[in-house]
Amino acid sequence: MKSLKELFARMKGPRHDEAPEESRRRLLLSPAPALLLASGVSTPLVAASLAAPASAQEAPKSRIDKILRAGTLRVGTFLQYAPYTFKNPAGEADGWDTDVAKALAADMGVKPEFIDNTWDGIIPAMQADKFDVIIAAMSNTKKRSLVIQFTHPYYMAMNAFIYRAADEQRFAKLEAFNDPKLQVSVLIQDASHLALERFFPKAQVLDFNSAAEAILAVQTNKVDCSIAELSFLTDYAKQHTGLRVKAVDFPGATSPLAMALTAGPENTHLRVFLNLWIQHFFWTGQFEPLYRKWFPDATVPGPGRFISPL
Repeated sequence: MKSLKELFARMKGPRHDEAPEESRRRLLLSPAPALLLASGVSTPLVAASLAAPASAQEAPKSRIDKILRAGTLRVGTFLQYAPYTFKNPAGEADGWDTDVAKALAADMGVKPEFIDNTWDGIIPAMQADKFDVIIAAMSNTKKRSLVIQFTHPYYMAMNAFIYRAADEQRFAKLEAFNDPKLQVSVLIQDASHLALERFFPKAQVLDFNSAAEAILAVQTNKVDCSIAELSFLTDYAKQHTGLRVKAVDFPGATSPLAMALTAGPENTHLRVFLNLWIQHFFWTGQFEPLYRKWFPDATVPGPGRFISPL
């Protein structure tokens, strides 16, 4: 057992030979009974904890403990959805969600590790413990919440249609997309299905394995239009001529994006921490430079939209 002198020295601050993030992680992992003893507090519970085998004291009790001990936050992502998540020219994960995950990991004192997935396979991969959390422009739908759990929203995404410029007059009004003759392509299991069901129930819906394939179907005249998130479609249209984008700006048409975790008590502490982190991310203005970086043409949202649950 360490002496009181050693414990007090440990509480004073980081060692000179370690990085700040390593020091922060080490202090977060300091056993509570040892810190209580050093401060002069002694209870039967503390005594029992100190008497427990070292292996019992060191065993991670939750996922957040595992993350801090490993020094790595494993992030499930989908690198086909710029400007949210994509591979940059260097082959690295990039985008708004990637920067959010990097800021989160930095505040936890750990390093982020990004694991790419197919969209329809990302939830099963998390359930198989391939990573700790999904941060990939995922909407917190009711159906998904039956099998996984979500944090508070950290972004509100707007749906939009993309179509050929030659059809500009045909789609002058949003009501034109609610047509039984219309064929709409969409990423399989994407939350845009909810907007279609609610506002455009007459349209014929065709699922594709990737958002890029769904748009390619528009460009090759296989479907009339495609639906996805506004910023993603706007970014795509800027890089490909002959396309137009129209936002679905009906009240209630936006989709809240949230971080996702597996259900179960091992993630309770992590979910509480993530909710608090999201509140501080907006309340302190930490989000603003990242938001302006990835959404330069959008109005910066007020923090009040995110610092409390919907």
